Amino acid sequence: MFNKHACGLKYDHYTMSFWDKRYNTTTYVYGSEPNLFFREHLERMSPGSILLPGEGEGRNAVFAAQSGWKVTAFDTSAEGRKKALRLAAKNKVSIRYDLLPYLEFDHKVIYDAAGLFFTHQPPEMRKRFHLNLQQSLKPGGIILIETFHKDQIFRDSGGPRDEDLLFSEEELREDFSDMEVVELQTVTRHLDEGPFHQGEAVVVQMVARKKKL
Repeated sequence: MFNKHACGLKYDHYTMSFWDKRYNTTTYVYGSEPNLFFREHLERMSPGSILLPGEGEGRNAVFAAQSGWKVTAFDTSAEGRKKALRLAAKNKVSIRYDLLPYLEFDHKVIYDAAGLFFTHQPPEMRKRFHLNLQQSLKPGGIILIETFHKDQIFRDSGGPRDEDLLFSEEELREDFSDMEVVELQTVTRHLDEGPFHQGEAVVVQMVARKKKL
């Protein structure tokens, strides 16, 4: 029998090593400024509690904290966590940042919002993670997502070189089919997020709201 949990842990272990190596530098390799899609939408929302999985070096978590949000973030990379906490201290804000595999976060803790930015997992792992993420949102809670589209495979401006790890609008709509999709679009935009996200990129952007009971 295919063990989704074991698959997730194996993938997390592999990526932990990859990301620790990438983040082990004084440079913030995806920049220290927040993702533009995240910034634009968060500025329209009333602060509350927010979950930021795969938070890397902390740029979005620090911005959210500066905007008055109570931030919980997690990632598999200890090097990413170190830099995130350093960035938070520099900006005189407090964030909670846990070291966790994607499928191990406590989805019984409820948040007002969640944000996913360029997080990529194998399909079976991704579907379970997205389901857990929905369960962690309160009724009416919002999720914001920007991620690389499958057409990004032909570009060198960032993202995985494996099409299975990239997204389509249909996959996101299916994964979040129990939520109200407020916005879902594929756009080509210029990335300027540190040395690894540079140039024209094809991304999928989604805003979805958890349906009220």
